[in-house]
Amino acid sequence: MGTVSMIVISTGIILVISFFLAHYLSTKTNPTGDWALGGRSLPIYVIVLSQYATAMGGGMLVAHVGLGYQFGWSAITYGALVSSTLLILSLISNWLRKENFTTVPDIIEKIYGKNKVLLLLAALMTLIVPFGWICSQLVAFAKLYGQLTGIPMNTLIIGFGIVSLAFVLPAGLSTVAWSDFIFGCLMLSMSVVSVVFAYNMTGGMSEMVKIVPPQNIAFPKGLGAVGLPAIALWSLSILPGGLTNQLYYQRIYAVDTTKNARKSLIISAVIILTADIWASFMGMCIRTLNPNLAQEAAMGWFLGQIPPWVLALFSGFLVATIVSTVDSAVQSVVVNLTRDVYKKLIKPGEDDEKKMLNLSRILSVATVFVAIIIAIVYPQVLSLLVATYAFSAAGLLCPIFVGYILKDKNILTTQGAIGSILCGFAGCAIGMMIKSQIPYVAFGIVGSFVGLILISLITKKTENISA
Repeated sequence: MGTVSMIVISTGIILVISFFLAHYLSTKTNPTGDWALGGRSLPIYVIVLSQYATAMGGGMLVAHVGLGYQFGWSAITYGALVSSTLLILSLISNWLRKENFTTVPDIIEKIYGKNKVLLLLAALMTLIVPFGWICSQLVAFAKLYGQLTGIPMNTLIIGFGIVSLAFVLPAGLSTVAWSDFIFGCLMLSMSVVSVVFAYNMTGGMSEMVKIVPPQNIAFPKGLGAVGLPAIALWSLSILPGGLTNQLYYQRIYAVDTTKNARKSLIISAVIILTADIWASFMGMCIRTLNPNLAQEAAMGWFLGQIPPWVLALFSGFLVATIVSTVDSAVQSVVVNLTRDVYKKLIKPGEDDEKKMLNLSRILSVATVFVAIIIAIVYPQVLSLLVATYAFSAAGLLCPIFVGYILKDKNILTTQGAIGSILCGFAGCAIGMMIKSQIPYVAFGIVGSFVGLILISLITKKTENISA
């Protein structure tokens, strides 16, 4: 009970201090900022650590360390793909920032023009990934923290959902980004502490070489230890999924200058890759200590081996890692609902910012409430996260990036974009149903591309004949 009390008290202190500090900094540096993008004036160092904290989430502690445990340096390969997403986005960051977009559907509207059906489809495809993140992170937190404290899973899901709201409601992205900045600093610090403890416990590199399989610990051979099929699957899911993830886009829109938009993405990519170097090394250290664990049980076992005071600090690391993803995802979902659905479709031209702020807060509570229900009823929701990523990527990747490349060629049409989203969704569904060895997201992306080009050509030809 003494250890549990230390964990709970440490977590509470970290959350309270982080909340008040984030709220103070957000109002001090951006007193007139909007709820959606923090007044487009957030400093680059805040954006960098917010990108890092958002991208990592609970998956870093469970999945990435587990990957390092099972396949050594292969976690770096995973991290390189995540970093590549940010580097690709940096190529169009100047355009994104100069256009003053707020959401991903704004990009679709800029390229293809205003159309209610297209806007609704784009908004729905955009919000499913961050909503999936909310559900999955609630479950991940409950499972990890429940192992540490013995607190019932449903109690943790409800409590964590309420806590996450505290970092969203005051000022939207301003408090989210500043809290992510604070959490990011904590995450980086505890990463160093944890890996030092783990390495010292192993007895040194000579012991690691004895225990960890040679194909895992050898460099650069270990980068491919997970196997080419897995790397191919990652390439078809992580890259397309990341390139359509609105959470990354919002931080491009929110940074203070156009120049810093690209710079922040490049720096974030380097930090994220460094984090997966940590995950690989951490996983191999744990494997040296106990080579008989299930892959995703590695970090949980390690936490039981460290001194209680370190465990108490690490529990704060755990909470910071997951809440940074949940609050970002909640804010992103609500921006889609208020800006793309309510303001553009239900009540066009709504200019009352106070009303929009109140609506954003109400929808934040509603979003978390629904996510809590789903997380309690379907705790296996983590497995559904991959599907939401795949469907979102299949629906949005081609309309955004092919659209950007061809936006000045007078080839693409609004009908083509609608067809692209629908064909991408249908392709994913077909690929999932036939259970092909080819990742079903590939069917969706191919279908989306073919639909975009063919339907655009057909409708463009029809328009020319009519003219």
